Amino acid sequence: MQTMPTLARAIAFALAAGTGAAHAVQLDYTVSAGIGHSDNLNESQTAPVGSTELIPRLDFSLKEEGAEVVARANGEIEYRDYLDGHFDNQVRGQLATVVNWSLSPRRLVFDFEDYASVQPVDILASNTPNNQQQTNVFTLGPTLNLRFDPTWYGQADLRVSDSTASVSREFDSVRVLGALRALKELNATDQLSGNVEDQNVHFTNSVGGPDYDRYSAYGRYQSKLASLDLDLSLGYSWLNFSTSSQFPNMQDVSGALARGSVNWHPTAQSTFTAGFARQYSDAAENLVVDPSALVLNPVGGEVTFGAAPVTSEVYLERRVNVGYVYRAERWALSLAPYWRTLDYPIDTLQDQHAHGAVFGASYRLLPLWTLAFDANEETRSYTSLVRRDEDLRLDLSLVDQLSRHLSVRLDLIRNQRNSTALNQGFRENIVFLTFVFHR
Repeated sequence: MQTMPTLARAIAFALAAGTGAAHAVQLDYTVSAGIGHSDNLNESQTAPVGSTELIPRLDFSLKEEGAEVVARANGEIEYRDYLDGHFDNQVRGQLATVVNWSLSPRRLVFDFEDYASVQPVDILASNTPNNQQQTNVFTLGPTLNLRFDPTWYGQADLRVSDSTASVSREFDSVRVLGALRALKELNATDQLSGNVEDQNVHFTNSVGGPDYDRYSAYGRYQSKLASLDLDLSLGYSWLNFSTSSQFPNMQDVSGALARGSVNWHPTAQSTFTAGFARQYSDAAENLVVDPSALVLNPVGGEVTFGAAPVTSEVYLERRVNVGYVYRAERWALSLAPYWRTLDYPIDTLQDQHAHGAVFGASYRLLPLWTLAFDANEETRSYTSLVRRDEDLRLDLSLVDQLSRHLSVRLDLIRNQRNSTALNQGFRENIVFLTFVFHR
């Protein structure tokens, strides 16, 4: 997995984001070193291979809210040393960074964004070390704001994006987005906007494509109350594909665009969330996440890999997700089920229906001891392939806080897949011990 150059640039960019006004930067980091053993690292049903791993890791979060620069970044990077030599050692990490640089107060802002993640090479194969790759999406461009009166203003955006993958070269692309927006402040908490967007997508390798233009027009309503955040969009999208010898009969597609999210905080301890989407999307857009929403592993865990098909294919996404989080003084609980359908207009073999849930619970046994249990389950059905996969990951952990900055963590992990495809199921057991230093 060729990850180091792209990932190093992404991490360096994130850390450099706050150098403009060092006094305004909040930087937190954690350094850890873990050693563990898996009895089936190649996740094979018929020929499991056990392996011991040594994993040093850095987690960091950065926040700056200055007069000229506003920046947010969350990330983690690790080196995986397979001591038994069954797999090549590798570096992998994930990152979400957004930097807004104000060139002219309230008038002109320049935006930088970078998103790195680990994704599978083949979505149908097990997530072994040989089936992982680093992806990166880098975006930059200006935003011009024009205020017409105290409650009406306009906005013009120009964004250029570069998307790369270390293995799946058909994913590599250059994107140019132009957008015009009219915004109305209804009151101190509510905003309504009309948006028109034009995006051109060009795949830089001959194996990718087809290139296409996406046109979108939609209205958006946002409300931020003391205990309720609401964000709703409704409109329409048109996708015009370029014809070529590789795609001579490519048909244009269009359809409704609808997406929304709700966050409700009825008490200081409880949060309810819900979201939905009906939109045309692709792998690059799927990898863009808000830094505050980036799902990082608990301190002492490992960098997770995603489940996005890393291709140049456009798909129609239909998604519904809900969630609940409760945090008390000694214990915490979270549950987040979801449902998702992806329909591909070109390669229908990738069409999938999926549902799953993420569950987490923790309890502080003693002032310095915390016991936690995390579970992730996803079931995917591939209609054209007549295939069904069910993935399950269970993690029981115990953390001992040795001092203010030092802790030790023990994980017992179970990974398994049940599949209707021949020899694609597996069982894996992992034990991991991690020593952690937190700034």
